Amino acid sequence: MDGQYLTGKSGDTSTDALATEEYITLSQAARLAPGRPSSNCVWRWCREGVKAASGQRVRLKHMRFGSRIYTTRQWLHDFGLALAEADAVHFDRPEREAPAAEARSPRRPFRRRPPRNAMHESQRRHLEAEQELEEAGL
Repeated sequence: MDGQYLTGKSGDTSTDALATEEYITLSQAARLAPGRPSSNCVWRWCREGVKAASGQRVRLKHMRFGSRIYTTRQWLHDFGLALAEADAVHFDRPEREAPAAEARSPRRPFRRRPPRNAMHESQRRHLEAEQELEEAGL
């Protein structure tokens, strides 16, 4: 848009959309969002987005006017829907596309630790050997 400015002419859909949208600050968006995230969290949604289960990154749409950042209730709603849809894509995929159990990293077998007051095997064998030597008179 080099040298072009939005004019307020009727019929210009971009200007009409600006006039009908009610912009809210990120603090206001944080109060409206389910779970009551912090305004810093909402800014992170704008800047970095949220990685859905499918691996897709979804960002909250926002606008900057001067030094202030705004979003709308509709964009906040669309953000939640986009995350849910991206998750649904991941969870609804057929079994044949799911990663095989063999492809996952193998887990180490669980080893039970001896009680803290129990002697280690090597210490026990050492004491038994000393006792045998003592009994033999050596």
